[in-house]
Amino acid sequence: MAFKDLREYIHFLRQKGKIIEIDDEISPDLEIAYISRQATYRRLPTLLFKRVKGYPDWKVITNMFYSINSFYDIFGTDKLEEISKNFIENFMGNMPITLIEKIKSLAEFSKFGKILPKSKKPVFEEESRANLLSFPALKTWPKDGGKYFTFSIVITKDPESEVTNLSVYRVQIVNEKEAIVHWQVLKRGNIAAQKYKRLGIRKVPIAIVNGVDPAIAFIASSPVPPGLDKYLFAGIVRGEGVEVHELDNGILVPSNAESVIEGYVDLDDMRLEGPFGDHLGYYTPPDYFPTFKLEKVYLRENPIFHATSVGKPPLEDAWIGKAVERLFLPFLRLIVPELVDMNLPEYGLYTGIGIFSIKKMYPGQGKRAMMALWGTGQLSLLKMIIIVDEDVNVHDINQVMYAIASTVDPKRDVLLIDNVITDSLDHTVPNPPLGSKIGIDATRKFKEEVGRGWPEEVKDDEEVVKRMSTLLSKIVKAHDLLSK
Repeated sequence: MAFKDLREYIHFLRQKGKIIEIDDEISPDLEIAYISRQATYRRLPTLLFKRVKGYPDWKVITNMFYSINSFYDIFGTDKLEEISKNFIENFMGNMPITLIEKIKSLAEFSKFGKILPKSKKPVFEEESRANLLSFPALKTWPKDGGKYFTFSIVITKDPESEVTNLSVYRVQIVNEKEAIVHWQVLKRGNIAAQKYKRLGIRKVPIAIVNGVDPAIAFIASSPVPPGLDKYLFAGIVRGEGVEVHELDNGILVPSNAESVIEGYVDLDDMRLEGPFGDHLGYYTPPDYFPTFKLEKVYLRENPIFHATSVGKPPLEDAWIGKAVERLFLPFLRLIVPELVDMNLPEYGLYTGIGIFSIKKMYPGQGKRAMMALWGTGQLSLLKMIIIVDEDVNVHDINQVMYAIASTVDPKRDVLLIDNVITDSLDHTVPNPPLGSKIGIDATRKFKEEVGRGWPEEVKDDEEVVKRMSTLLSKIVKAHDLLSK
């Protein structure tokens, strides 16, 4: 299933009874954000605010990723791993990584044709009277530094490989023509900017896009492997290519977007951004980031603005993290072949805690897997990694706690690493973006790891289990009758 745009998805939600349309006039100053957070906490579906105070021409959609079930609707399956698994099996053998390579090798890789981006005339038109203050950007928490684009997509192009990147960075509105783009040091937008800088280019062409189909919005907020064009990856998960349009500054944008802001980031104009109430549940202190300069604005008629509000979990970012966990697991197994399953717990703040199970075959493999995971994309930001055996259900926290309690000697099995890259939004870090990490090897140990044989686990006598099964069933049924 692939929705051509946000409006088709809204129509789908209406048909399924999975959208709440709000006719009351609600302000983008704290009110929409509050209602949206409460809706996510209460597992309510997507919200569409039809009367936005001060913005009569706009609607605002929030809570689009209200639970893991929303992703089952978006991708038409509750087995997200199968999307990636099928792609790996059918395409990965000769997959060209960049979009340019893909186009050059189209004859050889014709089976990719369906998932390639496709040029299409845009549905939006230039609006000369619009500016950054024309958008119903949200103030999400009382002490935020201003109004923000919270789910707008910042699109950049790598100046060397010409790979297109779509990412969700918060953008603080300064005035009609200027905003501050919060891209962290490890993010692909900043990495591309540093390449422009080395080439002597101080003005980085970008587009800020809002209101796209939910699959593209999800991919923009996902840790797609570096070097892989996100339009190509969006085509993979959608099952068909994204329709795109090239702006005057050379940036490709989705043709069916609700709004597009064309301009550039001025690397010589660093300004203080924040504070901002972020996904850790605390205000991120102000820091310096580059300034965006607006050149043109494009809008659809009666545009819809997509926003989110982050804070203490589980909010939308937690459910995005769970979908990332499922969708990217098959790709992660290519790097860590012994990996069985993974869990990025909703309350683990996505980059805080990761639990992984492995097929352990040799001594020291638990710590080896730790190192491999910390060296992989966004997982490099994880503050804590817990490794367990394959028979431990990583999604059952009690099983994980038992594994830690019954297999771990703190001195031997707990690894502390200092002065490494972390999530710079983490207020506990003394010198962002550098901090420390902890790894816990909660696997059963080989003789080489403990100096003696590992004790035998208790198991019931199989003959006793067979003999007592009938009696046990009677006892359970009797209990059930008493309970009624």
